[in-house]
Amino acid sequence: GKWVYPFNSKFTEIETFHINKYRSVQVPMMFKTDKVNSTFDENLRCTVIKLPYKGKAHMLIAIPEKEGDYISLEDHLTTELVESWLGNMKIRKVDISFPKFKLEQKYKLKKLLHALGIKNLFTRTADLSHLTDEGYAAVSQVVQKAVIEVDEEGTEATAASGSEITAFTVPPVIKVDRPFLFMIFEETFKTLLFIGRVVDPTEM
Repeated sequence: GKWVYPFNSKFTEIETFHINKYRSVQVPMMFKTDKVNSTFDENLRCTVIKLPYKGKAHMLIAIPEKEGDYISLEDHLTTELVESWLGNMKIRKVDISFPKFKLEQKYKLKKLLHALGIKNLFTRTADLSHLTDEGYAAVSQVVQKAVIEVDEEGTEATAASGSEITAFTVPPVIKVDRPFLFMIFEETFKTLLFIGRVVDPTEM
């Protein structure tokens, strides 16, 4: 998907990303000043911002107040929590610094499909004659590969509205320079399409 409001690549600079107290890496950090929906979760102590895609989906980024708290945050993550974040969001003008990253993951689905009752596919009783010239064929494994790549234009995988901010307001700064969670959320069916964790943007 493409961002409704892309980052300008001219403002992307190499900056420090703090993996933990003892280790940091240099990453390409995107930057823009924009009106963004955001909220602060007092219970989980994290800032959540919403970056809309063209269409009905958006990326939610949850940045823990302290490095390392992303694990606790993951444990509490539910669709209901995401909906409560969205319900509590307010629009404001902010400076956003957000790292470019690419996340690649493979999922073996054989066990999941077995649990769902899809078993014949993996045996010789499967009729796959329309897919192959082999006399006998069965599926040995089903692999789903998910790739999320985030850059200035958007992600390879609704516009904000609200009151005007006066020119005299100093924009607050949201700098995503420590491990964070991100979610891709579809508005119409209120569905979490993807959940990911970025601890080190250089090791994806």
